[in-house]
Order: sequence, then structure tokens, then C-alpha cells
Amino acid sequence: MNLKSLRLTSLALAAAAFAFAAQAADYPVSSVRLLVPANPGGSTDVNARLFAEYFQRHSNASVAVVNQAAGGGVVAAQTLATGPKDGSMLYVWHAALHTTNEFGQSPFPYTAFTPLATTADYNDVYAVRADAPYSTVPELVEYARANPGQVTVGSQLGGTTQIKGDALNKAADGAMRIVDAGGESDRITALLGEQVDVISMSVANAKQYVESGQMKVLAVINKNPDPFVPEWPTTASQGVDISFPLVFTIYGPGEMDPQAVEAFKAVLEEMKADPEYAEALEKASQVPSIRGPEETAEFLKEELEFVQSLID
Repeated sequence: MNLKSLRLTSLALAAAAFAFAAQAADYPVSSVRLLVPANPGGSTDVNARLFAEYFQRHSNASVAVVNQAAGGGVVAAQTLATGPKDGSMLYVWHAALHTTNEFGQSPFPYTAFTPLATTADYNDVYAVRADAPYSTVPELVEYARANPGQVTVGSQLGGTTQIKGDALNKAADGAMRIVDAGGESDRITALLGEQVDVISMSVANAKQYVESGQMKVLAVINKNPDPFVPEWPTTASQGVDISFPLVFTIYGPGEMDPQAVEAFKAVLEEMKADPEYAEALEKASQVPSIRGPEETAEFLKEELEFVQSLID
């Protein structure tokens, strides 16, 4: 390489470094612990690790993901509640924060913390066996009403899937039975083993069972189509007023330092403008849905009201 080329290369590298530095927002602490109330490998953990990666890219802070699955999320919530308020401890979870509190399994409502952001939606579907005598939610509701007590919905009691089951049962005027069938893998086994008739499950997992001819999807549980399977109908498109995607939400501790909140917002804006972050979420079958602190607080209020309407 001649001297002129070397100089040009050095200038290009310096310009790239300057551009990256210009995009790195100043954060008040050098390291952040991101608490995840779930085991490694699941959708929440994947979301947290992507958030951590891109938060690091767009700030001067390093982020360590800490999995604390014990107690159905209560242990992680307790850690956050007693943690520092300077922005060095954050927490990612979804509507299970509402359900565990409403069902008396956790003492922490979302208002115990500082809402900071939502990052992505992760859609579920209502799925049945391929030989079921109904292919849409209205057909299922009609069948259940005509055969009260015969349709069994497999849910995980106390979790978000119970709310999805309760919402479906409410549409059928209480003609279905809701039973505890465990986590998603257990619910799939129960459905294929004819122990239950309907389950909610993730779009990502449902695709393989539909393709193999073992299941059919009645609807995506959202008012908006899922971009990964736009051909699947939504509940709303069938005239059913149920929309309840898992929305991954970032929280800080209660009464978080306002300066740290403002610094977080600056980092989030950089992440939102980064197309690679959106692409990474989409590769994980998650729909980018970024809200700032004010929008997130309003969204959580509405999300809780939906949960409470079904529990009541």
C-alpha cells in the first residue's frame, strides 16, 4: 500500500470511528445489569440479549444479562425493587408482570417500577388439531356454545396464557373449560395427545406444526396481522375483540433517577434509528415495537385494564 492509499484508509477509519462515537449516547453508568425473569433460550431471553447488544452499541455502557427465573419472575422483580436507581439495573418482562400480581403470585404491580420502553411484540395463536371440526374462532365459539363443557382450553394458570384462554371462553359465554396444561411444550403435547382441544402458542412454534399437518391455526391473537405469516387471519379480522401479543417491556426501579431516564431515552432513540436492531428482532420472529417511557406508561395502563377486565 502506498503512502497516499494509507492516508486515505486512515482518514476513512477515523471518519467511521467519529461517526460511531457520534451515535453513542452518554449513559451515567459504565455497566448495566439487565434482569430476565426467565431461563436462557426462550423468547424473553432472546429479546433481552438483543436489547443488551444494541444498547452497548449505542451507549458507553456494557450490559450483562442476568437470568433470574425463580419464583415465576418474583425474584427478579425483588432484585429490581431493591436495586440502585442510577440506571445500572434494568428489567425486561411482559404482561406476566400483571398476571402474577393480579392472581396474587407476586406483590409487585408494574407501577412499582419505572416504565422505560417496549421493544417488540411476540405473537401467539389459537391452535387446534388438524382434524378439529372448526377452523375459525367464530366456528369454535359456536361449537362450544352448542356443546357446553366439551371444549377444553389448555393454559398455564396464573400466566398470560390463562388470560388468552379466559378471553376465548368469555367470547363463548363461558361454555369452555380452562385447565392447567403447563408451559408451551407441555401444552403442545397435551393438544396432540387429545388431552385438550385448544391452546395458545407462539407463531414461531405453530408454523412447524401447521406445515407438518398436525395442527391448524384459528387466528393470530392480535388486531394486526403477523408479518411472518400474513396469510393467517387475526382475531380482529374474524370480528373477535381479543388482541393480546406478548410485548417485551423494559423497566427501571421505582423512582429511578430522572437524569438516568433521560439518558436511557437518548440511547433508545439511537437504537430505534438503527435498522440492524429491527432486522435482528425480526430474525428472532419478533415484531419491532419501540415506545419511549411516556408511551410505554400509557400502553401498560391499557394492557393492565385488559387483563383486569377478564379476571373480573
